Amino acid sequence: MDEASGHTREVLEAKLLLAERESQGPRLPADTALLRKLQATLDTPPPGVPEGYALWNDYLAYRRARLALLEEGTPAKGPLRWAAYERLRGEFARGLTFERFMISVLREDAALPQAQRRWLSAFTLPRIEVHVGLSKPGVPGVVRFVDVLVIEQRPPSSQAPRVETFSFKSRFLQPLAGEALEAPILMDARAALEYYGGKVNIRRPSLEGFVQVQRVRLVYEGGSRVPDRPVLEPALKDVQGKVKGVEVVIQ
Repeated sequence: MDEASGHTREVLEAKLLLAERESQGPRLPADTALLRKLQATLDTPPPGVPEGYALWNDYLAYRRARLALLEEGTPAKGPLRWAAYERLRGEFARGLTFERFMISVLREDAALPQAQRRWLSAFTLPRIEVHVGLSKPGVPGVVRFVDVLVIEQRPPSSQAPRVETFSFKSRFLQPLAGEALEAPILMDARAALEYYGGKVNIRRPSLEGFVQVQRVRLVYEGGSRVPDRPVLEPALKDVQGKVKGVEVVIQ
């Protein structure tokens, strides 16, 4: 467990599962007979992958688990091919690093006087909680882990505390433009609103209960990961026009 960023095993597994599900990388068919037949070819790592390579061992476990899932009749995509899985894990690790960075940014912001804050100026006394399980009314048993939830500790008398949620993304969007750039941002914004916006049930003992989220922020890693402003800004404007209630920010 990473105490500073809230990366428990449960959180990591849930986040990796979601990242795998969203991956656009090439996959093998969801054909159990074919996948069983291909198991024998996994005894030897592909060229360039050393024996005992930890990520290859993870891939073998992933392939076995996906085959077992399909054999049970559970609806699932076919497994990612090795190269796509390797890319996924690299991007996933980078995303976790960006999350840690943003969590530290928010904590530093919260420590400033309210008038000097960039991120949390709407709060008098913000409480930052990382990787909080949230469920939505009418969707029993489904828990999503939001990267950061911020709740007001000193709300005005007789008012519910202000709540905001943050979703952090590190995607390589730099070569994209126009509709190709807008599509993944639109997908992320809609998912952020669906999972982390509106009325949510906080599934953490110290905060448990229903709250109304006032703002959802979708924060992307910037720099060389995104296109230049003249290309990027029209896409951000279009997405925010289509998905009300989500603010898209480049850090």
